[in-house]
Amino acid sequence: MSYRLKLIFTIALLIAAAFSIGGTILITASFQASLDAETQAALQSFETVRNTLYLLNSMGAKADYASLGAALEQMENQKAGRWQAVTLSSQTRAIYQSRPQLMDGYTLPAAGNSQCSYLRVNDRNGHGILVRSTIAAGNEELVLAARFDLSPVYRVRAAQQRRYVQVYVVVVLAGVVIAVILSYALTRRLRALTAAVRKISSGDLSTRSQLRSPDEIGQLSRDFDAMADKLQANISGLQSDIERQEQFLGAFAHEMKTPMTSIIGFADLLRQGNLDENTRMMAADYIYSEGHRLENLSHKLLELLLLRKDSLTMKRVPLPVFVAEIDHALSPNLKEKGIQLICKAEQRKAVFEPDLIKSLLYNLIDNAGKAMDNGGIIALVASSIPGGCRFQVADNGRGMEEKELSRITEAFYRVDKSRSRKQGGAGLGLALCKQIVELHNGRIHFDSAPGKGTRVTVEIYGKAVRK
Repeated sequence: MSYRLKLIFTIALLIAAAFSIGGTILITASFQASLDAETQAALQSFETVRNTLYLLNSMGAKADYASLGAALEQMENQKAGRWQAVTLSSQTRAIYQSRPQLMDGYTLPAAGNSQCSYLRVNDRNGHGILVRSTIAAGNEELVLAARFDLSPVYRVRAAQQRRYVQVYVVVVLAGVVIAVILSYALTRRLRALTAAVRKISSGDLSTRSQLRSPDEIGQLSRDFDAMADKLQANISGLQSDIERQEQFLGAFAHEMKTPMTSIIGFADLLRQGNLDENTRMMAADYIYSEGHRLENLSHKLLELLLLRKDSLTMKRVPLPVFVAEIDHALSPNLKEKGIQLICKAEQRKAVFEPDLIKSLLYNLIDNAGKAMDNGGIIALVASSIPGGCRFQVADNGRGMEEKELSRITEAFYRVDKSRSRKQGGAGLGLALCKQIVELHNGRIHFDSAPGKGTRVTVEIYGKAVRK
């Protein structure tokens, strides 16, 4: 069973169960309230009749109960008593009876003068409540019993149940429709994610789900796309490695082909044995030299396999000498532009790749010079820090807005595009600087403000030692 069908069945079942339980509780509570209300109304009506008979009995002769029977008959004719059946009897005779057969077969517990007992019944005459009480009449007790009809309450409940079943069917069908709509909406993104997975599994590594939502499915989509990006990058890297290996193997095979052909040819001549001394020595020398060449090729192969392309040749460089070389190389050109370069360095040595760091500082100083319209001052300060060294390049040029600082190391990004074009800039210098700093496990930071110049701080972490 698919997840969508499971979702439909689950939602429909929850709606059906919730409506069933809620409807049952509502109908039961309504019925119980109505039944209690009808019971109380019956008891109150019975109590009214009982009190009426008690008053009539206390006002008349104790042994003459004709007035009591007449009162009951009058109330029954006027339907004032609301009973189905009623009986009034003394210990010796029946005073008044109206449909006593409706109460035959039931025995109610005795009750005192001020109390009554009742019993709910259900028989072929319907639902009812039997009420019994006594009335004191001198030395004698009169027994008053009545049956009240409760069938309307049960009929209302039956009608409610029929309506409930009809509404229940409609609600369940509507719930199924809602479940279908919700399941489609909830699984639509899962289907898109599944389709993306199938495309990637079929070889289309450029496919992305691109589902953007703040919920768990959106997070799953983002994780999936990140995984696909990494997978594509890894496979692209593997393909590039394979291509480089194939090119290398082709070149290496080509390098081996010529000496091996010569070695085999001269070895065949030596095997024939019909050579003069000069030819034999020439053949032996060639085989020896070409053998050394093959040995060197094998050593180079091992070095290439073990060498990491991103490794740097780190050197211990005296900071004053290094900074002086930069000053000597850049000061003449800057002076022609009216820019003074001030260089300072601590008497220490630091470990880094000098050519890359020199290229980094050339770019930073060149950018500082381009930020000056009418000359100015550029300061280069080199100092040691725990575990590395720090270079600071500061100028009093135009400066930059704060919003520009987060983007200036992006490739091809230029703060002032028109001015950069006139000066020949392509927006790659600071991007290269950032790459060089990252290769040295360092960081680069810019502080600038319009009209106040710019200060660039570069920290690289190698090994700093005293001179």
